[in-house]
Amino acid sequence: MSIALFLITHEGIASSLLDIGRSIIQQPVDNIAFTEVPMDAEIGTVIEKARNRLSDLNLNDGILFISDIYGSTPANIARELAAKYNTSLISGVNLPMIIRLLNYRNEDRQTLIEKALDGARQGIQVNN
Repeated sequence: MSIALFLITHEGIASSLLDIGRSIIQQPVDNIAFTEVPMDAEIGTVIEKARNRLSDLNLNDGILFISDIYGSTPANIARELAAKYNTSLISGVNLPMIIRLLNYRNEDRQTLIEKALDGARQGIQVNN
C-alpha cells in the first residue's frame, strides 16, 4: 500500500491538480481523497465532509495532508485534522509537488515530504 494523501484546498484546486497529475504520470493512483472549501462554506460542514472522506482511505501506512495557502481556512482545517492523526501538513501545493507526491507514494513519510518540497521549489523558476 502507500501513504494516504488528503488535499484540502479552495474550491477547484485539488480536483484540478489531481486530474492533471494523473494525466501526466499515466499510472493508477489510489488512496487519495480531497475536500474543496467554497468561499461561503460553513466550517463545521466542511470538517464533517472531510472526516467522511477520510474514512474511505487506508491509513495503515499513514497519511499526509496537503493544502494550498498557509494560514487560509482550508489549511487551518487541514492543520486541525493533521493534529488528530498525528501527522504532517504541507501547505503551498503546486503541480510539481503533486507530481512528486504521486510518483513517490511508496516512500516513507519523511522521504515523501522531502521529495514533495523539492519538487515544489524546483518547479518555481524565473527566466529573464
